[in-house]
Amino acid sequence: MSCRRYTLATVPLFLGFVAALAAAGRAEESSPLRLVPFPKRVELQEGTFPLSGKLVLEGLDGKEGLLAAMIGPELRRAGLPMPQLRPLDEQPYCLRLSAKPGAPMPEFPTRERPTEEDYALEVGPAAVICRGTGRPGLFYAVQTLCQLIRANRRDGGLPCVTIRDWPSIRWRCFQDDLTRGPSSTLDTLKREVALGAGLKMNLFTYYMEYQYAFKKHPLIGPKDGSLTPEDLAALVGYAKPFHVDVMGNQQSFGHFGRILQHKEYASLRETPDILCPVNEESYRLLDDLYAEVCPIVPFEMFNVCCDETWGLGTGPSKALAEKIGVGGVYVRHIRRIHDLLRDKYQKRMMMWGDIILQHPDKLEQTPKDTVMLTWGYEPQDSFDNRITPFARSGYEFFVCPGISNWSRIMPDFGAATTNIRNFVRDGAKQGALGVLNTAWEDDGESLHGYNWHGHAWGAECAWNASTTTPDDFNRRIGAVLFGEQGDHFGRAIELLSQTHRLPEMQGMHNSRFWQPDFPPPGDVATARASATKLLQLVRPAIEHLEACKRGATANADLLDCFLLGAKRMELIGQRMLDGLQVAEVYTEAHQLAGKDKEKALSLLAKAEKLVRTNRDAHEALGQEFSRLWLAESKPYALDWTMRRYADMVKRYDDLAGRLADARKKAEAGDPLPRPEELGLATR
Repeated sequence: MSCRRYTLATVPLFLGFVAALAAAGRAEESSPLRLVPFPKRVELQEGTFPLSGKLVLEGLDGKEGLLAAMIGPELRRAGLPMPQLRPLDEQPYCLRLSAKPGAPMPEFPTRERPTEEDYALEVGPAAVICRGTGRPGLFYAVQTLCQLIRANRRDGGLPCVTIRDWPSIRWRCFQDDLTRGPSSTLDTLKREVALGAGLKMNLFTYYMEYQYAFKKHPLIGPKDGSLTPEDLAALVGYAKPFHVDVMGNQQSFGHFGRILQHKEYASLRETPDILCPVNEESYRLLDDLYAEVCPIVPFEMFNVCCDETWGLGTGPSKALAEKIGVGGVYVRHIRRIHDLLRDKYQKRMMMWGDIILQHPDKLEQTPKDTVMLTWGYEPQDSFDNRITPFARSGYEFFVCPGISNWSRIMPDFGAATTNIRNFVRDGAKQGALGVLNTAWEDDGESLHGYNWHGHAWGAECAWNASTTTPDDFNRRIGAVLFGEQGDHFGRAIELLSQTHRLPEMQGMHNSRFWQPDFPPPGDVATARASATKLLQLVRPAIEHLEACKRGATANADLLDCFLLGAKRMELIGQRMLDGLQVAEVYTEAHQLAGKDKEKALSLLAKAEKLVRTNRDAHEALGQEFSRLWLAESKPYALDWTMRRYADMVKRYDDLAGRLADARKKAEAGDPLPRPEELGLATR
């Protein structure tokens, strides 16, 4: 049987479970398969395994029911029959899909020192065999099989292929920010875990400042927007069969303002945003908070955050800071909560590494079993300066890039792609224990659906130590996430990636959407060119997203978030052009008033219609935002954004009203207000 071999180069890691491979060429660049993350070793062979007809799935010992529940629906989505289920005696961590069950099971070679996440997948003309070194490996083999069914079917079957695969990095984590407004429902959290597990991520975390339903401190968490202990426990239980751990989190120093704003906690303020480290009550409060979370999450590590403590040493701790320095105050607090977590809750402390890097002389005073979370979100060429201090000092660490979604109309896909790839690459070279791919919702105006390009790219990089290419990933990801036959999704992402760096678009932050640019201030020619360029990128992207949705067989609803973001960008460009046109039309009407009444009235009607069209477009986007929010999150904080939409609609209503008043003046033969009086002057 002839075959084509594809092998990914990998990086030797300090854990000793990844051997360096001599690569004849990167697999993902030449293989037609669409898989995420792309496997380490792939051998494509001639032939096809037929999926039609009566198939039998062997290997169910009572614990693989979840795997059958994944394979069966994937076949059903493809319009294929469900397989019959049978046990496969004395074959641990193995499944077989075939038309003729009962054949002897072949032996699979394994590499030296495999982990329980290693897996093999054999697709032959007569059978598909999934095998794992341990139960997680079998789970990952099945995920790859599901991706073959969803994204790689041809001629009613699967291409014959041999796959050997394993992760490059031990912990592959992603995050949901639950404390800047949006608070995901339990169903959303479960879905995130399932989607992440399908991309071979094995650790999920959330970010928490105040939106948790603490029973001892009920004042802290909003009733309609808090993670409850019951939901957290349910999530932990749900994640376990997906081989995903849930890592607990509680801000424990800075970013404490939402708690300290209550008068009941005012005595604990170092600053309005920092917990006081010289008040014993601060540690009693932290103990109370940990007590309601740590027992629920069995994962050994717990993130206390302690980042961005700007202003430390300026409040009640000022006298202590003058004696031992701000860094001394900081590490004193770190040691205190480290011991609390270790001794009372048997947790290994994790902390963000930004502040201790500002006090390198205090690094050695930080307990050595602390897991450092070193972070940075810029699209830099190298992140060694954020990794080397921890690696050389003997600390285990996670590298923490980000999907660049914070405060943006849509994530900055270009910046995130570079940031994630390079940070993970550099972390793998220096022996990172894990990757935590972050998502932040700083301004509360956020949806989750459009985060999945960044989450998936993070999964790809963490599994393969950033040895795959973004271009080929974009070719594969639409088929894997959505089941599309083409590559519309990836092409849309490549177009949208260019929007954040356009002139006058201010990085596509949400604040840009709310700016009064009807008409845009500044030079008319520059504004027109910027708006036109934006529309030239966004409108084809919308067409690609809509085509992807029409062809989607899975997760099509996630595309609605991408479409909303793209349509918000489109509206910025269109309203800039419409605003310029309204200004031009009104200026002409102003000049014609008293000379050609009929022409002036016609121009005013045109201007008023354009204003109302834009008013309605904003209202429609607001309604869609509300629908998508409530499909993902609890009601809390939705009104923050809806007030912005209401204010924008009112702005257009007010302008339409001023134009209507001007039209009445024209009808009466009176002079029209000057353009600047209506806010329609341009230069």
